Amino acid sequence: MNASTLLLQALFARDAYLDAFSRDELRRIIPILDAAHREVLGRIAETGGAWTKDWLAEIAAEIDAIYHAAQAKAYDEVAPDLTKLANDEGAWIAAETKQIAMGLTLSIPAPSLLSAVVNLPTNIGGSTLAQMFEGLGINARTDAYAAIQAGMLEGDTVGQMTRRLRGEVVKRASWKTEADGVRRYQPGVYKGGAWDMNTRQAETLARTAVMHVGNQARDVFYGQNQDIIKGYQRVETLDLRTCLICGTDDGHVYAPDDMRPSLPVHPDCRGVYVPVLKSWQELGFDAAEIPPGTRASMDGQVAEFDTWTDMVRKADPKRLEEMLGPGRAALYKQGVKLEDMVKGGEIVPIKDLAGRFHP
Repeated sequence: MNASTLLLQALFARDAYLDAFSRDELRRIIPILDAAHREVLGRIAETGGAWTKDWLAEIAAEIDAIYHAAQAKAYDEVAPDLTKLANDEGAWIAAETKQIAMGLTLSIPAPSLLSAVVNLPTNIGGSTLAQMFEGLGINARTDAYAAIQAGMLEGDTVGQMTRRLRGEVVKRASWKTEADGVRRYQPGVYKGGAWDMNTRQAETLARTAVMHVGNQARDVFYGQNQDIIKGYQRVETLDLRTCLICGTDDGHVYAPDDMRPSLPVHPDCRGVYVPVLKSWQELGFDAAEIPPGTRASMDGQVAEFDTWTDMVRKADPKRLEEMLGPGRAALYKQGVKLEDMVKGGEIVPIKDLAGRFHP
């Protein structure tokens, strides 16, 4: 098994750790968001249902302040964890590479360089993580204000306004001591309220923040060890959540000087770059002097795996529709190539694909 495949296996195994890390960060964010929601509901309850234009103007300013404070607190809570993650990820990828490429001298990034990745812009609209947390607060207060306006127009009672915002109670929030002995906040489960989307956005933000920091920290290590790297292979987690944009780039190998998309390319993106390590010959070593196991792994080849394109090609009609959607699946079967369905990092509309047959 070559070095790139071994590194890919290590990166996939690392996913479990990063997923658990993102869940821990979500546990920090949700109680803060919930507390802000409760504060807004408290302001509504104080009125007794006597909604006025003056009250609406007053509550708008209060909502703005409540969610601004909440998003700032949430970011301040997770930022130190993300900084620690950046340093841990840099150390981890260095250790994995050293184990695979035994005998090579590696450059280990300084902690200051790794810590700095937390503040780097993401590939998601060029926003930093701090700005994405600001977006979480903006969306929460925008949704709250819109729901309150609608409730006033329809003459809601306090109870109706509360359900409009929070939704129907499925399970109330609580504190629970888990198996590891740590007492953790268990967020309430509500259905149908204006704030449903905020909870899902918080989940996406936690996962995206962790993926951003992990990818950027590894890139810092790769950048300091360019002398042993001859390319970067894009690899995606393959399932029905894999998008067309990421899927068509799965398996693509970029030269070190090529412009390659920064990962994650979108919220919840799960792609990674696997470095293609140079062979011993390319590094100037006599392979006969290298231990047999290491000699075989450092062959300079890319990682071997089935790409998303391979999966599409092998898919039965039902699976193909699940992966591409009915319209694009039909066009694919008629001869439209997958690479024609994406242009400049954007999905080409179906109407623009009609007639692009390449039998």
